[in-house]
Amino acid sequence: MAGAAALAGIATGLNERQRAYLLAAYDEDQAREATHGRPGGPPARQWRWIEYGPVGHTWFDGAGSRLLRAKLAESGMVSQGTGATWAALAERGLLSTRYAHTGLIDTRSRRPIRPLMVRLTTDGRKVARLLRGEPPTRPRSRDSKPLSLSALRLLAYGQQHPEEAFDFHAPWAMCPVDYLVMLGICRGLVKRGLLAGDPPTRLRITSAGSALDVTHEPNWRPLP
Repeated sequence: MAGAAALAGIATGLNERQRAYLLAAYDEDQAREATHGRPGGPPARQWRWIEYGPVGHTWFDGAGSRLLRAKLAESGMVSQGTGATWAALAERGLLSTRYAHTGLIDTRSRRPIRPLMVRLTTDGRKVARLLRGEPPTRPRSRDSKPLSLSALRLLAYGQQHPEEAFDFHAPWAMCPVDYLVMLGICRGLVKRGLLAGDPPTRLRITSAGSALDVTHEPNWRPLP
């Protein structure tokens, strides 16, 4: 990631069209984060990809993408130079682009429909905030909140079975909390580096998880 001075230079160097594209993508990115960026929600690697398309005559990614393109069209920013604008933002490290493989065929041209997808990078969001005059988002401390009892019991199970890949039901005969809540807890432990794997299954304790003394955590209570 670029430093503050470098990001300020990038923001200053963007032309009007590039700024419009970046901010339109940023608005959609933040709307999706408000909807999906919660414990138990889908992983960010899915919802951060935004369809700019369509290629052909079919939308692939839903209504949010239509709003992105419509917003740019209203400003007169949609033209044959669209691809070059997205590419210029990608070259600056502000977003990534790819073409989705939908498996769909355009009924008019008989060609595969491969809509353009864009995803803002961390630097892209920071530059968008600079352009909007918003304060930079402070990094959240991973250790600012104590671990929940359910999280601690997952770690305790992993410490007792260091060679085992397990799912989040393992410490209990029946999972004590809602599925989506538990899924969010597992993903939080993976983000902290205390567990590894692909929740809800194939979880493994990491070296950091093994080193944590769960019995000294404020929320710890052993199973009866």
